[in-house]
Amino acid sequence: MNARLAGRYKPILGYSTNVHRGETLEQIYRFLRDYTIPVKERVFGREPAGLELRLGIGGARDLRAAGARRRFGEFLAERGLKLFSINAYPLLDYHARRVKEKVYEPSWTEDSRARWTIAIARIFADLLPPGVEGSISTLGGAYRRKGQDLRTLRRIAARYLRVIDALLEIERSGRRIVLAVEPEPETTFETARDFVEFTEDEMLPLALERRRGRTRGRVEEDVRRLFTVNLDTCHLSTLFEDPVVNLRLLEKAGLRLGKLHVTSALAVKDPFRSPAAYADLRSLDEPRYLHQFCGAGRDGTVIWRGLDLDELPPRLVRGEHPGVVELRSHFHAPVYLRRFRRLWTTRDETERVVRHVVRRRLTEHLVVETYTWPLFAGRGDQRARLVRGIARELRWLRGVLTR
Repeated sequence: MNARLAGRYKPILGYSTNVHRGETLEQIYRFLRDYTIPVKERVFGREPAGLELRLGIGGARDLRAAGARRRFGEFLAERGLKLFSINAYPLLDYHARRVKEKVYEPSWTEDSRARWTIAIARIFADLLPPGVEGSISTLGGAYRRKGQDLRTLRRIAARYLRVIDALLEIERSGRRIVLAVEPEPETTFETARDFVEFTEDEMLPLALERRRGRTRGRVEEDVRRLFTVNLDTCHLSTLFEDPVVNLRLLEKAGLRLGKLHVTSALAVKDPFRSPAAYADLRSLDEPRYLHQFCGAGRDGTVIWRGLDLDELPPRLVRGEHPGVVELRSHFHAPVYLRRFRRLWTTRDETERVVRHVVRRRLTEHLVVETYTWPLFAGRGDQRARLVRGIARELRWLRGVLTR
């Protein structure tokens, strides 16, 4: 039985392996040996350590064979790695030369997203340690700029419900896995409010239409138990959304937090008076990932936003550009940092969220997800730098929990 359901609460800590290149099972074995096991030994010693495995279509294909799953499970157990979560948000190559908006493909408007998520869930069920509730984080619907109409939302809901049906089947076999939808700028669900509205207006009505002999209460209970949120603190901070307020919205609506991605955004305070810090932010524009940005006025309202850092002008001019008092970007910074170069991070907000989640026992799954580490590690021995940096992040998180 899940520890929370049994009345105990013991958070499981880990980091997301989407920081490492690895689309095939062979590559997954390699990065686990080169990075994850050394990080585990630095932070946890001989104790078991949590693992969030990024698993896309390539790795899922290699793990469809029962023998491959058995050998992989034995490998993890022998090395003290407790697989409690899967990151199935990016299904395609997450370390391609250019990812950008392709990270949203395939979207939940397409059958292939549901089909591969179900395949990953069945693989995960064979690898999940006994007594542990698993979580699979995934894209929140689709790329918002491709449509938010009711027909699109209904298609998304129908595919989510296909996965929920598969998770119910897995649950009957004795393993519970929840789907954890990740709010992110420029997707169908940017905030917890979006998720609540979608669940109440689309998911639950469609589920009740298709209840197949189950009572209304049972259908609603199944959806609320298995359709959850993976809250990424960087995403909400970028939008100037208070993550704690978003968590309270979920609680009030009776919806669950399936997982917390512990991340921080980068920020420029008073950019018109901080041209050097503003230049530092613009210099981080790079060809692989999207780094959405938002600017807020004095009352905290977002008055300027863009899809990527290349949309920022070379310099800000009063009267020509929105009068923001702070700019933030979806650029995951190492969570222990309060400053990077001349930029601030949202570390203090991230720490406040972690404390709230643990105090309220909202989820047991706490995952550091700084997939941008290769951009921070610089030149030299990146392998050693990544191991040291990720280990330092996990120590920081443990420190937050013990303080």
